[in-house]
Amino acid sequence: MKFAAYLGNRAHAPENCRLALISGYTGGCHALHLALRLSGSGRIVLAADADTEAATGTPGRVGALTVSELRQRDFSHAFRPRGVEAGDPEFHFLNPAVPGRRHLIDALDEIIDELPGDVDWVLELRGDPDDPARDATAAQVLGQLIAQRGVQRRVVFASTSAEILSALKARCPRARTAAILDGPPPPAADMLIVTAAELWRDGGWSARADEIRSLLAGGRWPGMAYLVAGGALPPGLLDAVEAADWISTVAVDSMFDVAAWRPAYVQLHETFAGQTANRARFALGYAKANPYAHVTWNDGVHVDIAPYDGDFPSRPPDPVARRLEELRWDVINIGKEWPYYSGGGLGAKLGVSGDFAAEVTYAVARVGQATTLEMAVVNVDPGAHRDAPPVTFRDKDSFFDPHGAPPFVGVEHDEDDGFRINWNLGAEYDNNQYGGPVGDGAAPRGATLRLERRGAFFAAYYRRPVDVVGGALPPRDWVCVGVSQNESLNSKVFLRCVGKRWRQEKADDPHLYEPVIPNRISFRDLSITRFPTPDGD
Repeated sequence: MKFAAYLGNRAHAPENCRLALISGYTGGCHALHLALRLSGSGRIVLAADADTEAATGTPGRVGALTVSELRQRDFSHAFRPRGVEAGDPEFHFLNPAVPGRRHLIDALDEIIDELPGDVDWVLELRGDPDDPARDATAAQVLGQLIAQRGVQRRVVFASTSAEILSALKARCPRARTAAILDGPPPPAADMLIVTAAELWRDGGWSARADEIRSLLAGGRWPGMAYLVAGGALPPGLLDAVEAADWISTVAVDSMFDVAAWRPAYVQLHETFAGQTANRARFALGYAKANPYAHVTWNDGVHVDIAPYDGDFPSRPPDPVARRLEELRWDVINIGKEWPYYSGGGLGAKLGVSGDFAAEVTYAVARVGQATTLEMAVVNVDPGAHRDAPPVTFRDKDSFFDPHGAPPFVGVEHDEDDGFRINWNLGAEYDNNQYGGPVGDGAAPRGATLRLERRGAFFAAYYRRPVDVVGGALPPRDWVCVGVSQNESLNSKVFLRCVGKRWRQEKADDPHLYEPVIPNRISFRDLSITRFPTPDGD
């Protein structure tokens, strides 16, 4: 049985966007299902609805707006993960208090080269209800794009319209077609797309299912049926599909719902119980060589960061003294030995090969600017375990520095801004890149982080945040906070869970600094699940 991510992994990210699509892929799908429309500027965009109000809260017609005009709207406005009611003021995907923060609509010509190439793409071209005459233009634009990019063999064109399918097939003869059942018998095609609600009722196949089987047997659709679940999976449906020889694929809203059908095994599960570090599997270490951080294993791995009582750069009135002060800090900056920069954490000595998902639960005493924590994978191993706080430069390792030891990909609680993905494709710290913050970073004092890998693609998640007294905050289910493609990471990587604090200039006055706060960052319940490929690693 195969699974498609319907409009991406839309239960966990705004539907039909790059975030949802890539996270559906890392979640193990066999196909990505995209809904497409022709914009007012003649470009194909990823849009499920003809009107923008449902997704963005602002009325407008996709077919009448240019891509630039569409990108003035937030296409994450209506997104709520499962378990969060629409309009719940406690959850926001993007912080509405930050002016201009929007989740932008994707244009197919911009992201087509970023989509995974080892799964099918079901490209559902939806017509323009305001101007059906534009459907022929849409088919021409889409067909030309697919032919130019040389991806016909991985594409399945889907539509309710015989005219649209015919035009697409003429432009891309090597692509397959799928007819969407919408009323009368649809046109002949390689596949028939139907909804589960039509075929599965009261725990069994409906009379309509018998009709569909008869239609398939008639030869108009030489392939099998493609079933769109459309929401929560009804009990018993997947078992029945597995036994049905006339259904090839089930399109789902959440790849987590079908995780049990993906071959997997747990490579590592560690609670960090007890008071003695498991040095056979883990190393504890430090980001910098100064006395402010202490990393311990005590029913969790804890990064305790003491109050900072050292000095900051100053500007003495005497020119000679000021120049000497500048030279002193130039040397500190070149060596990256900032005394106020403290942190560390744990590294898993056992490397992780191939596709995987890692999860860890964390707690943090304080959140604020200039303090962060992450779970990430890097190419290098964690090196020697350090029992005591650092004394010399030999006692530190960039492996234990959040955002250090590039290349890497990680998921982090970003200061008090939110949760995000971070990555580096090269070898320089200055090449670090960060996704935009998602959700609320100020209230949570803990949550569970998740990082998935499939090939060169990664997806980052969080769920189940808690407040300062341990009370539950939304969301309870996974929310994807970012995706990345990183070809520079080895097949075998090493996992770290680390935290830090540093000095950060104030945004409105770079001569002033945010508070350098003491903190305690704790990690518990780390697990790594491997997803072996059919042919092995």
